[in-house]
Amino acid sequence: MTTPVYTSPFTGTVVTPTDVSYYPLAFSSDQELFWPSTVNGSQPPAARIIDCVASSTGLVVMLPAANQGTLGADILFRNLGAFEFTIVDNTNSTSVTIAPGLSKYFYLIDNTTQAGIWNNVTFGAGTSYADASTLYGNGLAALNGKLVTTQNTVNITSTPTINDGSRAATFVWNAGTGNLNLPVYSTLTTGWYIGFRNSGTGALNINTVTPSLINNQISITANPGDSGFVFYDVSTQNFYTVGLTAAASASFTAATYDVDAIPGSTLNLASYAPIIQTYIAQSGTRTTTLAVTLPAITQIYILVNNTNQSGYNITFQNEGSSQPPLILSTGNVFTVLSDGVNLYPLTQSSTGLFYAADGTAGAPSYSFNNDVTTGLYLGGPGILGLSANGTQMIYINNSDTLNPLTTITGRVSAGLINGGTY
Repeated sequence: MTTPVYTSPFTGTVVTPTDVSYYPLAFSSDQELFWPSTVNGSQPPAARIIDCVASSTGLVVMLPAANQGTLGADILFRNLGAFEFTIVDNTNSTSVTIAPGLSKYFYLIDNTTQAGIWNNVTFGAGTSYADASTLYGNGLAALNGKLVTTQNTVNITSTPTINDGSRAATFVWNAGTGNLNLPVYSTLTTGWYIGFRNSGTGALNINTVTPSLINNQISITANPGDSGFVFYDVSTQNFYTVGLTAAASASFTAATYDVDAIPGSTLNLASYAPIIQTYIAQSGTRTTTLAVTLPAITQIYILVNNTNQSGYNITFQNEGSSQPPLILSTGNVFTVLSDGVNLYPLTQSSTGLFYAADGTAGAPSYSFNNDVTTGLYLGGPGILGLSANGTQMIYINNSDTLNPLTTITGRVSAGLINGGTY
């Protein structure tokens, strides 16, 4: 079969084929280009500019038949993919390889044969000078001709649809209890991530689809005020958070101090103060009070005086505080709240004993869940009060042991005494 030659009946020269300016060519097998005037169906045309993306190495793109084109016909090939490919003439006799990121410009200088002679010029050799506006995607933007990172903030009050196109978006929750449902792992591309913030009033649950996990769990909870990023790990098909505050876990530190082994009359724990502090006296040689300095932080302490020295006290004070020192006598245990300035005893006890706050008639120290204004209180040194409905009813006063006095408010009714109403 003879290859047709397209010549003009007027000039006798080859007719210039119809021009196609641009064509995107994504290919997974070898391709042959055809002049636009002879393209049949899905055949790729020899466009002026062709953006190429090869799916694997070793693929070939064949130039159109030179004897069907006109001198000066040109094609610019840009390799936008991750693999190199080879350009060959129409008889597969010469070849040029185009590496990823490079562009090559081919122009026809001899069309007397099917192969012809094509000259080529390399564009972007060594470095690919791509326009930032053509490169940006999710998480990137073009600014003054350069690529910069960006973040798409999405305010939501109902469960959103999250997919691969949500890459680099930050979802801000603005309602009560809600959910963020992560996509099926197989629909995501490598490096996918999103941000999140719970600006609502309820818990935000971040859920996965089996078999994926997030932080090794099926779902996690972001409380109001929590924020962070969720990253997809393609190697494990799981998700992980970065920046989300870990759930607080209570831990107690403890130490025992031998007061006899402490030189001087002070112990400074401002740099490190265990929560549980037990003070003992191994030899019983200390004769002076030990003053302990605690750090100026918010904390709860359990302080134990097990020195077993009669009349021996330990005092506690926050660093820099003007509050009078808290005195812990021997055999006693304090539970103390520190607000960073002052120390507040919450409970005080010893073996077999319990010490309460003094209380008042309106708020007795010993009262009841269903009636907090009825009970016992300390009216003063040596004075025991009993109140009912917030009013003092019995006042036992032995502050003067030579003149003890019991005061009863209201009438006294004695059922076993004849006429027993006073």
